Amino acid sequence: MPKLGAADLVISIARLGTQRVYNYYSGTTSIKVTEVVKPEGPIRFVRWDTHKSEASASPGTISANQLATAASVFSSKPNYPIHFDRLFSASGNSRAAFETLLAHTPNFFICYPQRTHPYTGKVEGALKHIIWCPDKEHAPGQIGVTDCDQVISEVELGVGFDQIHVTSSMLDEEFDSIEAKKTHTQMQIALVEIGNALNFRTWIARNDRHISVGDTQLGRLKGVIQSLEEVPIFYNAQIRQAASLIDCIWFSSDFNYIPAVLEVEHSTGVTSGLTRMLKFMNTIPSIATKFTIVAPNELRGKVVSEANDAAFRPLGARFMPYSTVRELYGLIKRYSLSNVVERNFIEPFMERVVE
Repeated sequence: MPKLGAADLVISIARLGTQRVYNYYSGTTSIKVTEVVKPEGPIRFVRWDTHKSEASASPGTISANQLATAASVFSSKPNYPIHFDRLFSASGNSRAAFETLLAHTPNFFICYPQRTHPYTGKVEGALKHIIWCPDKEHAPGQIGVTDCDQVISEVELGVGFDQIHVTSSMLDEEFDSIEAKKTHTQMQIALVEIGNALNFRTWIARNDRHISVGDTQLGRLKGVIQSLEEVPIFYNAQIRQAASLIDCIWFSSDFNYIPAVLEVEHSTGVTSGLTRMLKFMNTIPSIATKFTIVAPNELRGKVVSEANDAAFRPLGARFMPYSTVRELYGLIKRYSLSNVVERNFIEPFMERVVE
């Protein structure tokens, strides 16, 4: 799968230059880039009504967070129409400016896909979307427009990832970009929501709990437990310390059962997650659970290889690809599964990879 990072978006927009004036796809607004901060933004611009002079221009900023959000979403869905208003909750004029500048870069196109309303079933085709086509180009500096025969559903746009606020100061050796950390957080949010639908309680890793998600924090989302002291089977400090670093742990509502221990990996490999899970298992050898690596589809081979290493074989690790997490999230957002399915519903979605 092709990759797209915030730095790639910044480079593409920087190539448009700071001298040319561009017009929005519709309406009467003109825009000019005034500053590009590399490698991952922000990007500053001015905009004005074409019926007025440039002297009346007002400034705006495309933040590093917006760039990272867009990169993460487009990278996970190449050749798939994205509705920018929904991606950024129609917040601020910078959204329209960002969409306009992207549409002037070679691999982004404006399109009008058919959309199926999730409740009425009505098919509509009047909403403007933007699509990243890594294998298709148009002339730079011009707005690319393409036909789109896809029929998409509201739920496929996923979690409100635009509300995740990650800065470079939150990165460590496991994350080489804001995009990677945001994708990691996206998966944690989806796992919390899936857990809620299955009547699970969820633990989120101690070092991730402070990440802002909208007007709250990742560790304060509905269904997330606040302390491992709440878990009776974690009967000593050593167990709780090892568990505190796990990306996500699902518990039954009575805390007597652990459906899964999950480590979310991105592009840097899977060894760190397996190591944390093994350390945790060694503190409580009698634990019965599904040790699961959640990772991009293209990392399956690496997961299989690492999980079958002699050091990690005792985990009996499983694999759940990002695509499965997204599909499950879409399912539980469209249908209420609470008190309908049993806790073992989730097991078929976690592939056994240890021979």
